Amino acid sequence: MKLQIAIVTRKLITGGVERALIAMLRHIPYDRVQVDLYVESNGGELFHELPAEVHVEELATVHPKDARRHPLAVAGKAFCMARLHCGKPPFIRQCRLQSWMYLPTKKRYDLAISYHAPNTAPVFYVIDRMRADRKVLWLHGDLETNAGLTPLAMRYHSRYDWVFAVSADALDSFLRVHPDFEGRVSLFHNFVDADGIRAKAACGPTFDDGFAGFRILSVGRLSPQKGFDIAVRVCERLRERIGDSFRWYLCGEGEQRVELERMIDEAGLSERIVLLGNRENPYGYMRNCDLYVQPSRYEGYCTTTNEARLFAKPVITTDVSGAREQFEDGVTGWIVPIDADEIAEKVAWCIAHPAQMRETASRLRDRARFAEDDVSSLLSLCAPTKLGIVSGKEDCNDKDRDRNKKIGPGGGRACVDRNAATHRLQSIPGGSLRRAA
Repeated sequence: MKLQIAIVTRKLITGGVERALIAMLRHIPYDRVQVDLYVESNGGELFHELPAEVHVEELATVHPKDARRHPLAVAGKAFCMARLHCGKPPFIRQCRLQSWMYLPTKKRYDLAISYHAPNTAPVFYVIDRMRADRKVLWLHGDLETNAGLTPLAMRYHSRYDWVFAVSADALDSFLRVHPDFEGRVSLFHNFVDADGIRAKAACGPTFDDGFAGFRILSVGRLSPQKGFDIAVRVCERLRERIGDSFRWYLCGEGEQRVELERMIDEAGLSERIVLLGNRENPYGYMRNCDLYVQPSRYEGYCTTTNEARLFAKPVITTDVSGAREQFEDGVTGWIVPIDADEIAEKVAWCIAHPAQMRETASRLRDRARFAEDDVSSLLSLCAPTKLGIVSGKEDCNDKDRDRNKKIGPGGGRACVDRNAATHRLQSIPGGSLRRAA
């Protein structure tokens, strides 16, 4: 019988978390595993890239016309909607109310994963609305900058059986708050579909504006997190230092577009900054740019800089979570403070020192490792009773589970012996785990 795994995420838009998820799904051994992917909303630019073996379901909700068939669910949804529209509660509470408006899943799973963590509706849905032998929190950022330090988030996080963190910084952040999870937290870098990305770069769009100067590229959602407003200020400083010999291309869409357009216009930078819009395949631009810059305010384990490594591109990144796991500062890339002056100084240095940039790119090409991704260790770790890897799990029934720290509708967590033996794992850059010697 196949291992039954549920993964709950948001929507398959063009984003680093979503690309990492799809890359991981491509390595699942579907002859032994059935994956049900639950999304808050169908569609998204990356939806068609899902492996055909993955069964996708949109999280179900109810409508007033269903009152006779699901009276309690309809009443519960009405209550949650009233709370959402009354005084606008904090974002983390909005996420929990949103999760309660979805119907519980009927199927029981060996493993249920909240892939968008630490502060989204899936975090609450997996705990409150799903039945599984083990529940896993997939941490894509540190708790400090992602509303993970609220009492509500901490209570729900503590009910998971295992945590995977995409960077050492995110892992350390979690353990500072939840030291009792020592031995139940593992590092698992985001997957990268190296062959697929290189193939897309070969056939995808690229620069066609005839510009003959120095091309800088940044890829990401136009949101405060990605720091593209900082990039505008960097461009102002660069123009003062080196004139008009560069052009910065921002690839992505988001809620900050209007603000960025205003900033670019007011600064007179319309010839220096190009908003490319959302590109499902940005890899032709990535392969052909002169320098990749990531001015983010925070990250978990940045997917776009990880992808730039595939093309051995010179990279400047701010000192966010995961940056020092991808690059050695001054050797295979440059890591700078989250500051417009510091970024501008390093970009200007790169433009003035092309030979040193080439040497850095060469070292990155020689040292960057993208090991063969191994999902079997993940499956063995998270669902050991099915594969006979780890012993020590308690026997427990649904009544026992229902008594276990119920928080919200449909509560209950997997009943697992926290002292069970576990594998020691070693992280491999590029997204895999292997047993440590």
